[in-house]
Amino acid sequence: MDNARMMYLRPGNLFKEFVIEKNIQTVTKTGRPVVGFSGDGSRMLRGCLAEASPDVREAHSLPDHIVTHTIVQKGPPKAKRTDRLILGSRVFYIVDIDATGMLGIATLYYAEERRDVR
Repeated sequence: MDNARMMYLRPGNLFKEFVIEKNIQTVTKTGRPVVGFSGDGSRMLRGCLAEASPDVREAHSLPDHIVTHTIVQKGPPKAKRTDRLILGSRVFYIVDIDATGMLGIATLYYAEERRDVR
């Protein structure tokens, strides 16, 4: 059964390790909210990365965040909607999460790749 699942994966779509960084909101002395991310690399997510189809982009995008990729992870969700995922030099913001039936079998993350931050 495991060989049947691996048969449909392309070499570029094999499972990858993403570092999860938590969203932290703080307030400056002047009262302005500042959003930052923190993580020491101990929280990891193993998933399969793919480009989002036009239907997925339309269904899960927000006005200020356009879904560019989907990430499939085995098991229940490890990251939240406001977290950031890092894969090497690539940064992804999680826009939406689908826990596929809430059974804990698989999780779909809809993410926006950001090339302007690191």
